[in-house]
Amino acid sequence: MVKSTRAKAQEALLQGKHAQALALFTQLHEESPHDMRLYGKVAELREKNNDVRGAVKAYTEIANAYAEQGFVVQAIAINKILLRLDSTQTGVQQRLKDLSSERGEDWAVKTTGLRTGGNITHSRLNVERMPLFSGLSGNELQDFIDSLQLHSVEAKTYVYKEGDRGNYLYIISMGSVSLEATDKRGQSKIYSRLLEGDFFGEDAFLARGMYRESARTATDCSLLIIERSTFDQWVSKYPRIQATVEDFYRKKVLTRALAIAPIFSGLEPEVIHEVLRLLSCKTIQLGDPIITEGEVGDSFYLIRSGRVAVFTSDMKNKDEKVPLTTLSDGHFFGEVALLSDKPRTATVVATTKVELMVLTRASFRALLKAHPSMKTVAETYQKKRVQKTIKILLSRK
Repeated sequence: MVKSTRAKAQEALLQGKHAQALALFTQLHEESPHDMRLYGKVAELREKNNDVRGAVKAYTEIANAYAEQGFVVQAIAINKILLRLDSTQTGVQQRLKDLSSERGEDWAVKTTGLRTGGNITHSRLNVERMPLFSGLSGNELQDFIDSLQLHSVEAKTYVYKEGDRGNYLYIISMGSVSLEATDKRGQSKIYSRLLEGDFFGEDAFLARGMYRESARTATDCSLLIIERSTFDQWVSKYPRIQATVEDFYRKKVLTRALAIAPIFSGLEPEVIHEVLRLLSCKTIQLGDPIITEGEVGDSFYLIRSGRVAVFTSDMKNKDEKVPLTTLSDGHFFGEVALLSDKPRTATVVATTKVELMVLTRASFRALLKAHPSMKTVAETYQKKRVQKTIKILLSRK
């Protein structure tokens, strides 16, 4: 079988034949001049072949192309390489500052959805406003760029693992990263796939604690990294940046809670994000009832954080409440009434402050219809809970 030019280029690169690889990647770039990934390889190989001037020229063109299209993270990453090669190359950084002032808050965008190739024209990509950078301009942007470090990470490599200390905030400039959480069965599950322009690690970073998930590169990646001390100095000047990170954190916590909940375990990350849009959030204080036995059920509840106690009435003395179980993060309740169209069969009370995610009856039923795996899990839990309730009540005779 005749190898493609791309395959030959990759093979030469892996074998360290940099001159041959440069010739092949240059050919590929000439065939696809708008593919910035290919042009990036050309720039990289020019440097490896000691053509620093040629590398600087290529990187400058790449960075300016990204900047003009609003892909600021990629432009910043390339700018870091430029300054390493030649500290006088400050034109890209100045162009970013100018664009941020000229275009206002919509100047910085990121890709959404998987891309094919590296073409950065808007007709080939889905893009959305990138809030972490969109509010930055002038000196704020300059401070931000100066605070970042550029790191390259190979595909299938853990950036950090669950339980590691959260000393860094990460931004993807090139590539894709998967976030993994351990579900109730102890299995690792991908709950989010992040693309260029996304940031991660913010939960442990903001809480100054341990990472609650693992982050692993899905492809070769370039990551921009902010250290804890640098970030603290930075947000003391520009407090709204921390607010942006915290807002993203809250949304990601919801996504993680959905991913580890048994009822949503059969759903792909893309579907999880769709479910997220249907949810509302509710906070319950210690001692307050959430649902009451005998009332009409109109909502399904998933515990984001906290603990609840479940009670039902004694068969002989309806005024006596019988404890059935306790539930915590990732557990759900309220499905029995929605599946059976009967009144609530139990009372649920918060035993700590509880944060809940709530689905309406209509949304819950629509999801069960669209995703049979959810219905199977819900019905299985319903049967087990009914059986457990009957067993506990009968044991009291």
